[in-house]
Amino acid sequence: MKASMFLVVFLLVCVAGASAKPSGCDSVHIVSRLVSWGFKSVSHPRKIEAIIIHSSYNATTADSFSLKGVLQEYKDAGVSPHYIIDRAGKIYRLVPDGDIAYQAGRSRLPDGTTNVNAVSIGIEIINTTKDSPTEAQYISLAKLVRCLESEYPIKFVLGHKDIAPGRKTDPWNFNWKKFRALLDEQDRVGKQN
Repeated sequence: MKASMFLVVFLLVCVAGASAKPSGCDSVHIVSRLVSWGFKSVSHPRKIEAIIIHSSYNATTADSFSLKGVLQEYKDAGVSPHYIIDRAGKIYRLVPDGDIAYQAGRSRLPDGTTNVNAVSIGIEIINTTKDSPTEAQYISLAKLVRCLESEYPIKFVLGHKDIAPGRKTDPWNFNWKKFRALLDEQDRVGKQN
């Protein structure tokens, strides 16, 4: 009896471990830096259908690219994305995927969905209106998007300006063609593995 109980527990642990990290996430290093503001905890699984790409920078000090400064601005405003990517391409998780991050605001998806926060994951790129994302940020973003697509039924990958036209202009100076090419490269790498 004890041996069969051990086997059941062992199998459950193996299955849970296998589903905890989708294969599309093997090459993605994410640093957990969970915040205590700017989101709503959800006790049930939510349907995640969209990824919204944003840009933000630190406007309070001379260092526009300060992660600490950007996080303080989020805290002061009571907002947060799920992820933020610094200039070196380091990915930080600020809010668990299963929770609703306050990142999209008043917005609408192409299918008419208006409660975008409830069905999306927000990814911020630290970047100013005058600069462009770095190569490292593009690469990390492509890896993170493919990782999330391997876990959720994503229908849309959009910029903030695409879901809130006239209200938002980010991601700033974002090269969508370059980003799509990096996504294609991620697909090729995935097929080789």
